[in-house]
Amino acid sequence: MVGGMATDEDRERLAGQLVALPVRELVDVLRRALPHFTEEAYGMRTALTLASVTYYEDEVEPGLNVELVAWPDRDYYDGDLGMNQGLWENGHCARCDIEVVSNAKRAFCPYCGSACGLT
Repeated sequence: MVGGMATDEDRERLAGQLVALPVRELVDVLRRALPHFTEEAYGMRTALTLASVTYYEDEVEPGLNVELVAWPDRDYYDGDLGMNQGLWENGHCARCDIEVVSNAKRAFCPYCGSACGLT
């Protein structure tokens, strides 16, 4: 990077590194970066988070299902990132009243930080 600005080549190289990661490692990298983009102003809090979006082509009720990607509870997993699987664990953040998804059964809501139990 020159003068703090990334070039297209820098961004392409970084994107290539991110794409090469397994899902649980990509989530962990983004867990370290995205909270830095949280803003609070005028009584509002805006956070940049990762979401999983699924489109259902159901004939009766088609539509999108959006779930926030919850960060694995690394303390519970002894510093590890949880199961080496895709985002197959689903749950609900009781505090935010939002659906969450994770690769781990024990995770934290990416918006409020509350513990979420997933199944």
